[in-house]
Amino acid sequence: FRREGGAMRASDMIREAVAATRWRWPDVPVLGMVSFIDADQVRHKRDPGRCYIRAGFEYDGETEGGLVAVRMRPERMPEPCAPMGSTVEMFGEA
Repeated sequence: FRREGGAMRASDMIREAVAATRWRWPDVPVLGMVSFIDADQVRHKRDPGRCYIRAGFEYDGETEGGLVAVRMRPERMPEPCAPMGSTVEMFGEA
């Protein structure tokens, strides 16, 4: 995920992506969704991954390689929703 401008907040874009993922693949993993952030590859901030935290993820530790792990538990996930601006045919659905 990378936000490259525009009016929409990164945290809203992340929530939209989770909702679209749930729409396409409705079976949510028991432990939720996990993402990893390389603090060396993002603009220096007080807390790398802040937009994920604002989107509903929580810090879940660090990998041996130093990546920050964040996880969104199933109960915190947004409801499934088709991607904005998409057509259902694009995804092979009727």
